[in-house]
Amino acid sequence: MNKKKDSAHYYEQSKRFHNSEQHKKSILCCKRALTSRSSHYDAQFQWGRNLIDLVELEKAIRKHREIIIRDSEDYKAFYNLGVAFERYGKFYDAEIQYKNSISLNSDFQDPGHNLAIVLTIQGKYKEALEQYEKNIVSNSDDSSTHSCYGYLKLVLGDYEGAIKSFEDAIEKDEDYSFPYTNKSLALFCLGQKDLAMEIFQEVVKKVKQFAWKQRFEKKLRIYHGELKRFEELLKSDDLGEINREKLIINIGGLHFMVDLISKELVKNASQKVDSLESI
Repeated sequence: MNKKKDSAHYYEQSKRFHNSEQHKKSILCCKRALTSRSSHYDAQFQWGRNLIDLVELEKAIRKHREIIIRDSEDYKAFYNLGVAFERYGKFYDAEIQYKNSISLNSDFQDPGHNLAIVLTIQGKYKEALEQYEKNIVSNSDDSSTHSCYGYLKLVLGDYEGAIKSFEDAIEKDEDYSFPYTNKSLALFCLGQKDLAMEIFQEVVKKVKQFAWKQRFEKKLRIYHGELKRFEELLKSDDLGEINREKLIINIGGLHFMVDLISKELVKNASQKVDSLESI
């Protein structure tokens, strides 16, 4: 087997190990691929991805900076560097790297999705809205993008616009539960409590076909996190791009959804106990 074939062979092995979440073995294969005279360039990129997945973020940042020094037009390396910064909690640094990646290859969709998220986290809501609009143009069939776009509208108090985006998300994927619960939240914020509860019961029936308990528990964690963030924001004198009155309405809506989901989880637990006692 010649050197060139050796390098390609180890690189392919590294991808297989990465896909099966055996990241340390994947890194070892990357190192072997790179020791060949005809070293496989993509092995550097694969090595960096493994470091991110292993949450060895400082090493991942160094590795991708090394790649960028060698090739300043490697848009995937800029994207991965952004991912490492985002997971490290350095959202502004992540924003810069995602924008670098997009500027090098606007057809590469992954950084656009992440960029909208880190802009939202930083409270740059209007810029995040613009980015979601670009993401929808480039990938109009992605239900998650429509749902995230809708939630950002909801945060800013555009409840009618949010509902339209949630309905678009549902149209793209009827089994995606998040836009249903978010639509229920938006309806409550509009003062349509009865319809909000009706939509919530619809999603209860739908998610019970799947791993519904895990989905509700995840949504409950998200809503608790948002409640904490909004209540802290309400104490601030500077709300940025958020309207204080809308923020208070959103907090009320989140309490409503937390109560609905919590009661459904308790109800399900009680039904399981009753069924066990009847055996």
